[in-house]
Amino acid sequence: MKINKFSFNDKSLEWSLESISFDKLTLLVGASGVGKTQILKAILSLKNIANGESISGIFWDVEFETITGEVYKWNGEFENKGYQFIDDDDESDKNKPKILNETVTLNGKEIIKRSISETYFNDQKTLKFSSQESVINILKEEDQIKPAFEGFKKLIFSDQADSQKEPFRLSIFNASKLTKKYTTLKSIQESDEDVRVKLYLVYKNDKKTFNNIKERFTEIFPQVEGLKIEPLDFKNEEMPSFLIDYPFIQIKETGVEKWIQQGKISSGMFRTLIHISEMYLCPEGTVFLIDEFENSLGINCIDELTNDIINSNREIQFIITSHHPYIINNIHYSKWKLVTRKSGVVKTHDLEKYNFGKSKHDSFMQLMQLEEYQTGLE
Repeated sequence: MKINKFSFNDKSLEWSLESISFDKLTLLVGASGVGKTQILKAILSLKNIANGESISGIFWDVEFETITGEVYKWNGEFENKGYQFIDDDDESDKNKPKILNETVTLNGKEIIKRSISETYFNDQKTLKFSSQESVINILKEEDQIKPAFEGFKKLIFSDQADSQKEPFRLSIFNASKLTKKYTTLKSIQESDEDVRVKLYLVYKNDKKTFNNIKERFTEIFPQVEGLKIEPLDFKNEEMPSFLIDYPFIQIKETGVEKWIQQGKISSGMFRTLIHISEMYLCPEGTVFLIDEFENSLGINCIDELTNDIINSNREIQFIITSHHPYIINNIHYSKWKLVTRKSGVVKTHDLEKYNFGKSKHDSFMQLMQLEEYQTGLE
């Protein structure tokens, strides 16, 4: 899907976001602490609500469209019960905040209207629904609602900070079963598997796509001559039995005899590989939320990955934050949103109104000199 417009209010935090519009690529810029990360987390909360979660004290209003062109508007509000620490037991449901109101429109026609006491679906009053769950979750199998539910499944907060240290999910990973289940690129892309698992699947079942990923990776790191996802070669070392056939990402550098296993690859190289893989292996309609894109990336990685995002020809949306001059300078200012904050109210501003210069350098220098950018205040 593609998110067009979004506004949000968290009464429990006394924090609100005024309406913001998004392009295929949107770069949120501004001083530290103005709310850039909060914007991403607010968007991510839509996925949680669509999956049936109730969140105290929030109001949301979002317009989005599917890859087949349907335009949805979805808004709603939960009662404010403050912060809650709920145990996972049957009684906890009684303490979850209730939905006060909720509406869904499809291509300009209201298909759901809901209050705390009743719900109408296509102008017909329905049976009483769970008061703590969104209609997107309750009616996810309905033809008119399913595309919206499936769209929110494709919201990804791309954070690979810990993925390098962790093997694939040991308790459920079954290499033989997965390689038989996902045999085509589309089935791999559409699966709910972790991106590292998807990379393993194309390594086994789609050599062309894997080689494309490998070639892009080695273009950025020419010292790398080999990439594989296979069990480690421990030879004389003791190895837990459940890891003997377990695949790990490994690279081979020119002039180095041994393969470098996943945990010893540099963090910048590993994160670069994962970002490249995400862009190849995500399904069409994915929305990537990336906070401080520059984290753990070297200058060569930042330039190349930024160019990959700018030049992506897939149906993918990127909403990213950054303070890094290389990233800001390489993305045209028409894609920037300057984030400011006044008390608990966050606003975003199109940079076109500041009459920036035509060159990237001029635009970047003018941004750096803006008082709103330096202070985060209007």
